[in-house]
Amino acid sequence: MESDNISNDGTKNWKGIDKGLLPRSFGKQLFPSLIPSLEHTLLFKIPIGTNNIPEAHPKEYCDTWDDKHVKMPCSRHNLFLVHHNNKSSKKNRWDVITYSLLKPILSSEELEKAITSYNPKYKDKWRFYLLHSFFDECLNEEETEEFFNNLLPKIINLALQLPTLVTKPIPLLKQTHNHSISLSQMQIACLLANAFLCTFPHRNVSNSKSEYSEYPYINFNGFFQLMVNSSANHYLYEKLKCIICYFKKVTSANSVLNGVVTYSRRRLPSGDLPYWLQSTKKLTNLYITSDGTIEDNGDGMLQVDFANKFIGGGVLGHGSVQEEIRFLICPELLVSQLFSEKMLHTEAIIITGVERFSDYSGYANSFEWKGVHLDVTPVDDNNRRYTTIVAIDALYYNDPKNQFKTKNLRRELHKSFAGFSWGQDSECSDVAIATGNWGCGAFRGDCHLKSLLQLMSAAQANRDVAYFTFGDTKLMDSIHSMHIFLKSKNITVGEVSRILIKYYACLETLPYVGVHDYIYDAITNKSWQAFENKGYQSGVFPQYSQNQFLRNNYKAVESNTTKVLQASKTSSTENDQTPEQSHPCSSSTSAESSKPYSSSNLTKSTPEESQASSNSNIVKLTSDEIKCCLSTTFIESPSEESQLSSSLRIIESTPEKLEDETELRHVDSIAIDATDHINKQDVRFLPVNQFRLNNDKERTMCINQQKNSWLQLNDSKKDFQSAIEKSSVTGQLSILKRDREENDGGKRVVKRKISDYFSPKR
Repeated sequence: MESDNISNDGTKNWKGIDKGLLPRSFGKQLFPSLIPSLEHTLLFKIPIGTNNIPEAHPKEYCDTWDDKHVKMPCSRHNLFLVHHNNKSSKKNRWDVITYSLLKPILSSEELEKAITSYNPKYKDKWRFYLLHSFFDECLNEEETEEFFNNLLPKIINLALQLPTLVTKPIPLLKQTHNHSISLSQMQIACLLANAFLCTFPHRNVSNSKSEYSEYPYINFNGFFQLMVNSSANHYLYEKLKCIICYFKKVTSANSVLNGVVTYSRRRLPSGDLPYWLQSTKKLTNLYITSDGTIEDNGDGMLQVDFANKFIGGGVLGHGSVQEEIRFLICPELLVSQLFSEKMLHTEAIIITGVERFSDYSGYANSFEWKGVHLDVTPVDDNNRRYTTIVAIDALYYNDPKNQFKTKNLRRELHKSFAGFSWGQDSECSDVAIATGNWGCGAFRGDCHLKSLLQLMSAAQANRDVAYFTFGDTKLMDSIHSMHIFLKSKNITVGEVSRILIKYYACLETLPYVGVHDYIYDAITNKSWQAFENKGYQSGVFPQYSQNQFLRNNYKAVESNTTKVLQASKTSSTENDQTPEQSHPCSSSTSAESSKPYSSSNLTKSTPEESQASSNSNIVKLTSDEIKCCLSTTFIESPSEESQLSSSLRIIESTPEKLEDETELRHVDSIAIDATDHINKQDVRFLPVNQFRLNNDKERTMCINQQKNSWLQLNDSKKDFQSAIEKSSVTGQLSILKRDREENDGGKRVVKRKISDYFSPKR
């Protein structure tokens, strides 16, 4: 049921279907099931039993030191050189860790000294500025004493239980491999305590040749070294408060850590990726709101993490946006950084069962810890909370316009579908998706495009969507209007894909046309149907029926246009050159502007241009002009066997193939009808506002240059006809042709004849 909800203050804070009608996971068996297999590693004994704390399995610690598992701090292979009395010897690092941490530690300086004692390589490099200033400037004396006298010893005790709590080797979630790891909350707390104390070996180096260069940071040493130079950096203190809040909760005497969390990596092979251009799926239901957040209001849904390809992003750095905030209020997510390799283009990481420990306010530099959060989310039979987080990483764009390129559209569709299609064969196959402006902040994505791509992926996965615009009511109205429009027209995912591919060509000539405006126009004029008409041949299209944009922008006189432009062959491909004109995300589009495109939004033609246009009877354009003028209109297939242009085919190619492909180039091969004589009055010139001219002088110069071009073209035609007449006597053209074939090694070179451009219509 589509409706608008009116809040108490009279504002419309949500639209679409009632959120209560969206399918959720409550009461269903979460995916994946807690069953040990080759694709699922459980580090505790099953069955667990209701309200029982999971026991480590196996009972005895199994030591593994290889490139397929996490290298544990307590491994007997974790050695380092000790120099004493001019002699060197190898010593077990875990023994040094235990010895150093069991000493009394009463200040941040002593904690730094203890950590560097088992990381001697960095003794003169590490300086924990954030840790020192946190206790000196942020906390009072009583709070500082409480931490070092009470909380820190509990964190150390928790960390040193590692050999008894985590007894089974933890597999690495490597690229291209589907695998899940299930840990108890107590095991997770132990691992995070070790990360806080910087005990994990080989995880402190950041250069590209290091062993874990493709993995996120897990030790906290980098976080501790951050500097707070001004009040703008005080949010770093708030991040540290979230971590301390977590450890207070898990080490308290009345805390019961009987929950389970599952970390999964999912890769979609090329054979399982959708054929987006052929998809017949229709958009699903949408609930959209400018109030609330994914974590507060998306309970029981697949909650999207706007991730970095290195999961966690800058949570242990300066970052404090959507992903980092979620990791701070749910620190159990941090453990994924221990074993999750950088995500590839068709991969997602899914985390099920995490608990929330903190409340917060603000965003980025205004982020602030607001106290302890009591998580009342229900749990399933295996003590996993009905909280499923889907981490998908968007692309970053130096030039935001590049996000509309076909290969990037395809990539984002594949990436979101990899996450949205999680658990399709389970009881949770229809659970709705809670998402928002994915990749639209620091990654410079377009809100209207990214919302549409997510709606398309959700439709392909047969899931409804709850969309949060984070206070942007205009964006809410715009997305909702587009959703209603597409559903009312029964537009499929494949049809939207075709329109989006054409939109990039539109940006070359009309860079300020928004993607929503273009879609409204394309569907209203049904120009997207040219892609589906397999019987489409070299056609005849009236100049003023080609595109709504051309009609609104150029203001040409329709009554005098009785001739037509015949396009014999056009093949449009993707241009990978970096454009100078950016198309940044704009959330200011209101519901009123989300209507078929109006000419009032475009630059008007000058009276001189309209007069020049009205005096012409035949449209005669050069190849470059037609390319410019028709870049937003029909694209014809080059042959019956190839119904889609190369810019369409690229969206169906696999990521592996795409990375090996060279950049595609435009191929324009257009035959133009012409009369025997070209007079000044016969020429219809390209509207000069296409060239973004600044004044009347430049416009007049542009018109004169076009006139001269047509006169030169007419002279070239006469010269060529004269050469044809001479060749019948001298045979020079035949000789030149033979010489060219010899130079080409006898290979047949298919080229267009110059005469094709001048021969009259037969």
